[in-house]
Amino acid sequence: MNTLNDFKVGEKVLFGRAFGEKTLGEIVKINRSKLKVKQLDSRGTYRAYPAGTVWTVPVSLCTKTDANGTAIPEAPAAPKPKRSEAEIMQNIRRLYNNLSPENLCCDGEISRSMAARRGVAFRRELKACFAELGRQVSESEAYRNVG
Repeated sequence: MNTLNDFKVGEKVLFGRAFGEKTLGEIVKINRSKLKVKQLDSRGTYRAYPAGTVWTVPVSLCTKTDANGTAIPEAPAAPKPKRSEAEIMQNIRRLYNNLSPENLCCDGEISRSMAARRGVAFRRELKACFAELGRQVSESEAYRNVG
Protein backbone atom coordinates (compact mmCIF):
# COMPACT_ATOMS: atom_id res chain seq x y z
CA MET A 1 0.00 0.00 0.00
CA ASN A 2 1.40 3.38 -0.98
CA THR A 3 1.78 6.19 1.54
CA LEU A 4 2.25 9.93 1.07
CA ASN A 5 5.98 9.50 1.68
CA ASP A 6 6.25 7.29 -1.42
CA PHE A 7 5.36 10.17 -3.76
CA LYS A 8 7.17 13.35 -4.79
CA VAL A 9 6.02 16.48 -6.61
CA GLY A 10 6.64 16.10 -10.35
CA GLU A 11 6.34 12.28 -10.40
CA LYS A 12 4.08 10.64 -12.94
CA VAL A 13 1.25 8.48 -11.58
CA LEU A 14 -1.75 6.55 -12.84
CA PHE A 15 -4.87 7.51 -10.91
CA GLY A 16 -8.37 6.07 -10.84
CA ARG A 17 -10.39 3.36 -9.16
CA ALA A 18 -9.31 -0.27 -9.20
CA PHE A 19 -11.87 -1.34 -11.82
CA GLY A 20 -12.42 2.07 -13.36
CA GLU A 21 -10.65 4.30 -15.83
CA LYS A 22 -6.94 4.89 -15.15
CA THR A 23 -5.46 8.21 -16.23
CA LEU A 24 -1.86 9.35 -16.47
CA GLY A 25 -1.10 12.39 -14.35
CA GLU A 26 1.67 14.37 -12.69
CA ILE A 27 1.75 15.21 -8.98
CA VAL A 28 1.46 18.98 -8.51
CA LYS A 29 1.11 19.18 -4.72
CA ILE A 30 1.13 16.83 -1.73
CA ASN A 31 -1.46 17.68 0.92
CA ARG A 32 -1.92 16.14 4.35
CA SER A 33 -3.95 13.15 3.14
CA LYS A 34 -4.37 13.55 -0.62
CA LEU A 35 -2.43 14.40 -3.74
CA LYS A 36 -3.16 17.13 -6.28
CA VAL A 37 -2.65 15.48 -9.67
CA LYS A 38 -2.62 17.28 -13.03
CA GLN A 39 -4.19 15.13 -15.70
CA LEU A 40 -1.90 14.50 -18.69
CA ASP A 41 -4.34 12.48 -20.84
CA SER A 42 -7.97 13.14 -21.67
CA ARG A 43 -10.38 11.42 -19.30
CA GLY A 44 -14.06 10.57 -19.24
CA THR A 45 -16.66 8.52 -21.04
CA TYR A 46 -19.87 10.47 -20.53
CA ARG A 47 -18.20 13.82 -19.88
CA ALA A 48 -14.79 14.71 -21.27
CA TYR A 49 -12.19 16.26 -19.00
CA PRO A 50 -9.35 17.88 -20.97
CA ALA A 51 -5.66 17.37 -20.23
CA GLY A 52 -4.46 19.85 -17.63
CA THR A 53 -7.40 19.38 -15.24
CA VAL A 54 -6.20 19.15 -11.61
CA TRP A 55 -7.75 16.45 -9.42
CA THR A 56 -7.55 15.90 -5.66
CA VAL A 57 -6.89 12.18 -5.37
CA PRO A 58 -6.51 9.90 -2.33
CA VAL A 59 -3.17 8.10 -2.15
CA SER A 60 -4.90 4.72 -2.33
CA LEU A 61 -6.08 5.49 -5.89
CA CYS A 62 -2.60 6.42 -7.20
CA THR A 63 0.00 4.09 -8.68
CA LYS A 64 3.59 5.07 -9.49
CA THR A 65 4.61 4.82 -13.15
CA ASP A 66 7.87 4.65 -15.04
CA ALA A 67 8.95 7.01 -17.82
CA ASN A 68 6.72 5.19 -20.37
CA GLY A 69 3.61 5.61 -18.22
CA THR A 70 3.28 1.93 -17.28
CA ALA A 71 2.50 1.10 -13.67
CA ILE A 72 5.35 -0.01 -11.43
CA PRO A 73 4.21 -3.03 -9.38
CA GLU A 74 4.32 -2.55 -5.62
CA ALA A 75 6.56 -4.71 -3.50
CA PRO A 76 4.46 -7.45 -1.92
CA ALA A 77 3.56 -6.90 1.71
CA ALA A 78 5.37 -9.01 4.27
CA PRO A 79 3.31 -12.11 5.04
CA LYS A 80 1.55 -12.16 8.39
CA PRO A 81 3.04 -14.63 10.82
CA LYS A 82 0.81 -17.67 11.12
CA ARG A 83 -1.01 -18.21 14.38
CA SER A 84 -1.31 -21.61 16.00
CA GLU A 85 -4.63 -23.44 15.92
CA ALA A 86 -5.01 -22.89 19.68
CA GLU A 87 -4.71 -19.11 19.25
CA ILE A 88 -7.24 -19.11 16.41
CA MET A 89 -9.67 -21.24 18.43
CA GLN A 90 -9.32 -18.87 21.40
CA ASN A 91 -10.19 -15.96 19.11
CA ILE A 92 -13.17 -17.90 17.69
CA ARG A 93 -14.47 -18.57 21.24
CA ARG A 94 -14.12 -14.86 22.06
CA LEU A 95 -16.09 -13.94 18.93
CA TYR A 96 -18.85 -16.46 19.64
CA ASN A 97 -19.04 -15.05 23.18
CA ASN A 98 -19.32 -11.49 21.81
CA LEU A 99 -22.10 -12.63 19.45
CA SER A 100 -24.32 -13.82 22.31
CA PRO A 101 -27.37 -11.53 22.60
CA GLU A 102 -26.56 -10.08 26.03
CA ASN A 103 -22.99 -9.22 25.00
CA LEU A 104 -23.90 -8.07 21.50
CA CYS A 105 -26.50 -5.60 22.81
CA CYS A 106 -24.44 -4.64 25.91
CA ASP A 107 -27.40 -5.72 28.08
CA GLY A 108 -29.73 -3.34 26.25
CA GLU A 109 -27.53 -0.28 26.71
CA ILE A 110 -26.96 0.38 22.99
CA SER A 111 -29.35 0.92 20.09
CA ARG A 112 -30.47 -1.86 17.75
CA SER A 113 -28.58 -0.34 14.84
CA MET A 114 -25.35 -0.20 16.87
CA ALA A 115 -25.84 -3.82 17.94
CA ALA A 116 -26.38 -4.80 14.31
CA ARG A 117 -23.13 -3.04 13.29
CA ARG A 118 -21.25 -4.81 16.08
CA GLY A 119 -22.71 -8.14 14.94
CA VAL A 120 -21.59 -7.56 11.35
CA ALA A 121 -18.05 -6.71 12.49
CA PHE A 122 -17.85 -9.80 14.75
CA ARG A 123 -19.18 -12.10 12.00
CA ARG A 124 -16.69 -10.66 9.51
CA GLU A 125 -13.83 -11.33 11.93
CA LEU A 126 -15.20 -14.82 12.61
CA LYS A 127 -15.23 -15.54 8.87
CA ALA A 128 -11.59 -14.41 8.63
CA CYS A 129 -10.68 -16.80 11.47
CA PHE A 130 -12.41 -19.66 9.65
CA ALA A 131 -10.43 -18.85 6.50
CA GLU A 132 -7.18 -18.74 8.49
CA LEU A 133 -8.01 -22.07 10.13
CA GLY A 134 -9.11 -23.63 6.85
CA ARG A 135 -12.49 -24.84 8.08
CA GLN A 136 -15.65 -23.69 9.80
CA VAL A 137 -16.06 -24.32 13.50
CA SER A 138 -19.46 -24.56 15.17
CA GLU A 139 -20.02 -22.87 18.50
CA SER A 140 -20.35 -26.19 20.33
CA GLU A 141 -17.11 -27.46 18.75
CA ALA A 142 -15.30 -24.27 19.76
CA TYR A 143 -16.24 -24.75 23.41
CA ARG A 144 -15.90 -28.55 23.45
CA ASN A 145 -12.18 -28.83 24.20
CA VAL A 146 -11.60 -25.80 26.40
CA GLY A 147 -9.14 -26.47 29.12
